[in-house]
Amino acid sequence: MKQTDDGLKRIIEQALRKMPELGEWQKRFLLILFNTILLLRGKVNFSNLARHSELNEKTYRRGFRRDFDFEQFNLHCIEQRPVIGELVAALDASHISKSGKQTFGLGKFYSGCLGRAVKGLEISELALIDREAHQAFPFSTKPTVDEVGKTRPQLYAEHVKNCAASLPDEVKHLLVDGYYTKKTFIDPVCALKRGLEVVGKLRCDANLNYFYRGAYSGTGRPKRYDGKVDFQNLRRFVYEGEVDEDLHLYRQTLWHVGLKRTLQVVLLLNTSQTKSRYVVLFSTDLTLTGREIVDLYRLRFQIEFLFRDAKQFTGLADCQARNEKALHFHFNASLSAVNLAKL
Repeated sequence: MKQTDDGLKRIIEQALRKMPELGEWQKRFLLILFNTILLLRGKVNFSNLARHSELNEKTYRRGFRRDFDFEQFNLHCIEQRPVIGELVAALDASHISKSGKQTFGLGKFYSGCLGRAVKGLEISELALIDREAHQAFPFSTKPTVDEVGKTRPQLYAEHVKNCAASLPDEVKHLLVDGYYTKKTFIDPVCALKRGLEVVGKLRCDANLNYFYRGAYSGTGRPKRYDGKVDFQNLRRFVYEGEVDEDLHLYRQTLWHVGLKRTLQVVLLLNTSQTKSRYVVLFSTDLTLTGREIVDLYRLRFQIEFLFRDAKQFTGLADCQARNEKALHFHFNASLSAVNLAKL
């Protein structure tokens, strides 16, 4: 094995130093593991790890079944980043190809590459994004395991809920894509004591109502809504100017019928083509301006680069294990290695 890079060793040791509950064997194992993942070429599995390091294959198999708090480790690594900007959280899922009948968590999950649900595994990734550096850092990785009586949006909401206490205090917004815009996800996340606000995407035919702004007639229940939103008629939206060339921004505070919640809604109208096209974004934080919502949602795409880098360079999809603990350890170790490579 090549000598451990001094910078990499310093980052790992500084993070592990803040975790006094770890034994000396596990600290040495993690130092060798991360160094080997970033050194080897080819699949990151037990056989290859043993081939490129001083540890035995059986040692890796045993080490992957040990408990380790990757959330705290990643957080201590992220604190060492050179550019310190405000952090926001982002959540997304990724399909992992895997076969076999005995693999824990095996099921049918949506693959963005294939555009359909296929057999395999899925991981839910909660990442932290530096708004100034425009870089995402993995924070918590959890395999998606279907449970009776729970929908997948509920499982994703539980992932956020379980990690909420460990998130830095400065994190106030959670960035998600259109799949997560469901009441079973939005309600539990917004109900957290730490006060996370969601920024996401709505359907182009979302059922939204205007609020009534007129005077009270004096009789009966006060009128609350004033008609359904028609995205072909934007005269009641506030125009906030151009975001980019031919990309116009409109904003309005509206009531979402399905979510039963007041949202700050942004419509981005693209007039560059013969037929105008639009995208509808939203935030549960009513204090945000339209431009702030657009800037935050654009940051969400940084999490996609984490999946790309982990699959191409740190062996996210190469695990030989079928055991629950070993799979969980492998997925987290792979994405933590991406953190270390960035730092």
